[in-house]
Amino acid sequence: MEEDGALLGAIAGGSKAAFQSYYERHAGRLLGYVLRVTRDRTLAEDVVQDVFTAIWQKASSYRAEQGTPLAWMYMIARNKLVDRWRRRVPGSEPSAFEEERPVLALVQADPELSMSLERALGVLSPEQRQAVELAVLGGYTHEEAATELSVPLGTLKSRIRMALLHMRALLTE
Repeated sequence: MEEDGALLGAIAGGSKAAFQSYYERHAGRLLGYVLRVTRDRTLAEDVVQDVFTAIWQKASSYRAEQGTPLAWMYMIARNKLVDRWRRRVPGSEPSAFEEERPVLALVQADPELSMSLERALGVLSPEQRQAVELAVLGGYTHEEAATELSVPLGTLKSRIRMALLHMRALLTE
């Protein structure tokens, strides 16, 4: 994991060799994750390309104190998937991504990440866990999640903030 952090630092400095090394280490696993979510090889390949483009452009924004390099990469992937889901044509068939909770595919993608994420989610109250699963991992906007959970927007945001603080403390131990 430290090596991945060092690679991201080198990528931020413009090292093509570091980028190639990072890509070779993680592209296959990331493609597997995206394929499990989308069940569409062409879409999955496009998303993986978008993720690695974002890594090349934004490697300097990675912060080790906020999570592991892999968690950062998977969050970029999740965001790219959500962006694509939101851009889909109205009236078209729902994608597999809409039908499957993204956290499940993320958990299946990496056993170490799976155990850490499940452990962190397990310490949350049911209300906090629901808020995180919808608004952070599920691709809902805060407004949509608040409506889904029938709580005021401020309450939802407070639950998410407290949950993420608890999870960060547990994951950085």
